Amino acid sequence: MSKIIEHFLVPLFVIVSMLYAFNSFSGDGPVRLHKVYHHTTQSPVHLERANLSCYFSGDVQMQEMKHTKQCNAQSCAFFFPKAIINSDECQAMIQNLRDYNDSYTITIEEITAPAKGILVVFNFDNAKFALSYEQFDSISLQKGVVFRLYNKELLKKLEQRNNQPVLRTLWHPKCIAIDPGHGGLDCGATGHGGIQEKDICLAIGTKVGNLLEQHGFSVVMTRKSDATVGLDERTAYANNNHADLFVSIHANWAPNQRAVGVETFCLKPSLLQRRFSQLSDAQQNVCVNAQQQRADYSCALAQAVQRHVCDAVAPFHNELIDRKVKHSVSQVLLGTQAPAILVEVGFVSHPKEVLLLNNAEYQNSVARGICDGILSVVTF
Repeated sequence: MSKIIEHFLVPLFVIVSMLYAFNSFSGDGPVRLHKVYHHTTQSPVHLERANLSCYFSGDVQMQEMKHTKQCNAQSCAFFFPKAIINSDECQAMIQNLRDYNDSYTITIEEITAPAKGILVVFNFDNAKFALSYEQFDSISLQKGVVFRLYNKELLKKLEQRNNQPVLRTLWHPKCIAIDPGHGGLDCGATGHGGIQEKDICLAIGTKVGNLLEQHGFSVVMTRKSDATVGLDERTAYANNNHADLFVSIHANWAPNQRAVGVETFCLKPSLLQRRFSQLSDAQQNVCVNAQQQRADYSCALAQAVQRHVCDAVAPFHNELIDRKVKHSVSQVLLGTQAPAILVEVGFVSHPKEVLLLNNAEYQNSVARGICDGILSVVTF
C-alpha cells in the first residue's frame, strides 16, 4: 500500500495541484489580442471580399451585439469580454485596419463600459456583403477567430448557375504566386553559421519563379528582394494580381537538431468551426462547396509538390526526409483566394541540412521539385 501511495497517488496529487494552481492564477486574467490580419481582394471573381483574423492568447468568449440597419447599410458588432490589446505591434495592425479605405469599414477598440473588453465593429452595404465568422486553434496554443465578408453579387451568380464552377482558379491555372517567406526585418529562423531562413526562401522562390516562367506561366512574386512584407500584404498582392495558385516557401526549425526533411502544409476546412453566419442555407452551401473544391485542389497540389521535392533531394541524404503533407490554418493559406500550399523545404536547425539549403545546387533541386510538382497537377 505504501508503494502505491509513493509511486502513484503522490505524483497524481502533485499533478492535480499544479493544474489547479495554473487554472486559479491564469483563469481570471485577461485574454490578450496578439495580432490582427486583414486579407483583402479587389477581384470580382473571389467569393470572399475580405477576411479578418484575430489571434488571442487563450480561449475567448464572444458576444454578438445587436445589429443595426439603415437602408442597405448594416453594422455588426462583436464583443470579447475581459480581452485586451496586447502590444504596440497589435495596435499598429489595428491602425492599418482603421486607415483602410474601401466600401466597408472595420474598427477594433478596447472599451470599459458597459464592461471591459474588445469591441469589433463591421459596417458594410447589406446588398453587397454578408458576414460570417469561424474559430480555430493556432500554433503556440493561441486561439483564432476569422471573420469573412462574402461577395453577394458572386454568390447570386453561383446560385443562378446551380452552383456550377465559375472560378477559373480551380481548373486552369495560368498565374502562379510564389511567396518567399519572411524578409527584411523578419529574418525567420536562424540556423548554424548564421544562415537565415529569409535568404534561403528568396533564393529558392526566385528559382521556382524562373522555372515556371520557362513553362509559360505568369508568375507574381510577393517579394523579389530582402523586403519586409506583411502576411496580409502577400495575400492581397496575390489576390489582386489574379493568382490561380499560391505557393509559400519556408525553411523549418526545431529544438531537436536531428529533425530533418521536407513537409508541405495545406488548409483543411474542418479545422475551422463556424459560429455565426448571415448567409442563407443555399448561399452557405455554395460557399462550403467552393471552399472544399479549393481545399481538395490544394491537397492534391501539396501531395504532388511534397513527392517531387523529396524525390529531387533524396540523393543528397542518407536518412528519410519525407515528413508528409500536414494541415494548418496558416495566415497565407487562409487569406489567399486561390488554392494554396506552404512548403517547408528543410531544417536550418539541422547541421548538415542547413548547409545544403544554403548551397546553389541543392536549391536548384528543391526548386525543380516544386516546379515539377506544380506541373504534375495543373492543366492549361
